[in-house]
Amino acid sequence: MTPDALTFGSYRLLARLGEGAMGEVWKALDLRLEREVALKILKDANDLRRKALIGEAKLACQLNHPNIAHIYDAGEVEGTPYIAMELVEGRTLRALVGRPLEAEALQDLARQAASALSHAHQKGIVHRDIKPENMLLADDGQLKILDFGIARRGVEDVPLGQTSHHLTLVESTAPGYSQGTPAYMSPEQANGQPLTGQSDQFSLGVVLYELATATHPFRRASLVDTLYAVTRDEPRPLSELRPDLPRTLQGAIHRLMAKAPTDRFPNLQALAAGLSEDNPTSNVPHLSLSVARLPNARRWWILGSVAAVLVAGVALGGFLIRRSLATGLGEARRASLVDFTKGRRVVAILPLEQLQPDPETAWLSNSFADAMANGLVRREDLLVVDRLRVVEAMTQLGDTPGRAPKALGELGRQLKAELLVMGSYQVVGGQLRMTVRVVDTAQGATRHQFQLDRPQAELLKLEDELQQRLPQEMGLGSDTGALRIQAKNPRTRELYTKALQLITEGNGNQDSAQLANSLLASAIEIEPDYAPARAEYAWSLAELGALRALGQGRFEESQELLRQGKAAAEAAIALDPSASQAYRALGSILLRLGDVEGASRSALQAVRLDPADHRAYDVLADVFAGLEGEDNHQAARRYFEKSLALFPEGWQAHHRYGVLLQNDGVLPAALQHADRAIALRPAAEYAYVTAADSLLWMGRAAEAEPRLRAGLREVPGSNVLRSLMAYAAWDLGDRNTALSYIRELTGAWPPDHSSTLLLAGVKKAVEGDAAGALAVFEGYRLKLLAMDLATKKHNEKRVLSLNLYFMARVAAKLGDAGEARNLVDLADRLHPGKRQVAQQDPVFR
Repeated sequence: MTPDALTFGSYRLLARLGEGAMGEVWKALDLRLEREVALKILKDANDLRRKALIGEAKLACQLNHPNIAHIYDAGEVEGTPYIAMELVEGRTLRALVGRPLEAEALQDLARQAASALSHAHQKGIVHRDIKPENMLLADDGQLKILDFGIARRGVEDVPLGQTSHHLTLVESTAPGYSQGTPAYMSPEQANGQPLTGQSDQFSLGVVLYELATATHPFRRASLVDTLYAVTRDEPRPLSELRPDLPRTLQGAIHRLMAKAPTDRFPNLQALAAGLSEDNPTSNVPHLSLSVARLPNARRWWILGSVAAVLVAGVALGGFLIRRSLATGLGEARRASLVDFTKGRRVVAILPLEQLQPDPETAWLSNSFADAMANGLVRREDLLVVDRLRVVEAMTQLGDTPGRAPKALGELGRQLKAELLVMGSYQVVGGQLRMTVRVVDTAQGATRHQFQLDRPQAELLKLEDELQQRLPQEMGLGSDTGALRIQAKNPRTRELYTKALQLITEGNGNQDSAQLANSLLASAIEIEPDYAPARAEYAWSLAELGALRALGQGRFEESQELLRQGKAAAEAAIALDPSASQAYRALGSILLRLGDVEGASRSALQAVRLDPADHRAYDVLADVFAGLEGEDNHQAARRYFEKSLALFPEGWQAHHRYGVLLQNDGVLPAALQHADRAIALRPAAEYAYVTAADSLLWMGRAAEAEPRLRAGLREVPGSNVLRSLMAYAAWDLGDRNTALSYIRELTGAWPPDHSSTLLLAGVKKAVEGDAAGALAVFEGYRLKLLAMDLATKKHNEKRVLSLNLYFMARVAAKLGDAGEARNLVDLADRLHPGKRQVAQQDPVFR
């Protein structure tokens, strides 16, 4: 742009029409052809994005249709990309949302839109972002669809009634995320699958439904709930909301919104013809749906439109029943019986071998493996083995991760993998050289092999090429429609990879979680829109929040961390709606915030997107473990078993399964799982807690004490283990040891915390003041009963329940059976299962 800001290349800038995060829109004069255009000048575009944008815009130049805003030109001026488009003034369809559109106007808009999309699809161009903001109504009533081939996600909605001059690419994006675009996504787009013209059909159907009813069929209170509704919920029938609409138009809109692309129209030519003024829709055979062809969940609304009123009423009842069953918890409970891994070929990707050891580039071994996994994990016919499972299996067989395994067949059998992807890399003279091969584990033969060679400065290009090349070499084809989230800065990728290693291979303690969190925060600071870093940042915040609550009783701080994590997970999903790890993190966070419905929906979506994510099964198991009822606890057990089938060395699954069994009163099995978790992760603080709790509740305090000492050797700073040592010492009659630990814990928790009051009561009991101990416990119980316990969050309830149960054990040993029973009842109310445990506990007999 010239210093006086009047010209940009061969365009004279006449008036600024809009400005936002991505750039500016100007009314400009093309000095070569002397015509006015809408000139989009983009900023902050990196090399890859700039080339892709210009390439897609030039492809879209071939579109020539009266209902498509024509792209005249695209290019760069001194490295700044621009797009010159037809200047059309009018209002976007967003201005029409809010009151039902008349039938004739709606049918005319539907016809124009279908005609435009049909033209584009015949040219092989999919819009990908059909929504009211990208559909402009000119003053003469002509519809213009904007931004073909160059639409982008994540922009804010145009304010109601605002005149638009092609603002879509440059509107400011508020902090967080926009719910506008996800609300118009097709199910396959929300799941990160390849897109065809049928995806645009779904989005068009949503727009038409919203114009017809003044309500959005899928938008919900949160981003995750919206995406869940897009993929699972059926909209309310137009036959009820708009009976005045032509029946064929009603049917067409519903068919456009069919969940399965194959249930939509083969193409939009028939729809456009059927909606034209000269061709009555009732005469178009393409719009006559066969009832038998539709899924059961969608048949009834067609039947209702042609049957008697009584039949329609029965159908509505059936719909409401289906909706009641389709809650997050209900669906997740039924899904515990489903094998999401069935019918998929299992592929394991090994860390690459570094041929010339160099600590500075050692992180690339995991980074390259991660890039290859990203190229395969979203394919519905494959199951990609978790990276930690690969490392554990190699270690068990005596192999060193990052080195070639000694026995490929045995490793394949251990991982139950049909294919192993392995390779090596080295940096020579500033060049990155990599060899990758795919091995058939049954035959031990190399099926595919290829080599890549790029300058080290082009590391990220190499990873992108690797992600695309591997599926092609394996004969899986190019997944051109799938969204690929790539880092723009190698440092971002390095920080992310190192943090991911800490998260997956760390000990689950505060130090490793805090370090991973710091690395991810640095990655996000460098590159705020890198979705994987935001997703794992959310997970690290969830873990830190749990540790602050359980280990330190800092519940308010924990809640703040969880709220930050929720925002990070939602931002990751907005950036990449197919980011399974973001849904898993969100599920974990929502559970700890007390939203079990949202938690179950999010975690189930994570499993659907990546059926090999054992931690997502853990979250689902935790959801049901915290609920009352045998059916819920059975669902929890099934999910834990799914997790352990995928990853037998999953210490967290063993530990949490142990907690569930402990609450169900199955104490010997709980102890076995806790001990297995300790064997797998000797520094897993809470596994020692679960093992000690189980032993204490079985009356085996003498065995609990050495477990606790072992835990303190591994985690010397653990206040939770110290408090259990104080209790166990009192239980064993070791007065001095009990008082020693109680003195060490002075000030460890706030004065009104349940751990502080438990220790205060134990101290009085140790000193022989039984009445004083019972008075502390009774006073605290009465104080809790005067509170609204429903306001307390998941982790706080768990801690309260555990401490109340230990208070009950002290009361029982001091001879007050009534107070012991009252404390157990309150503990059970806060976290169900304590009554069941008490039935097995010898102290209550």
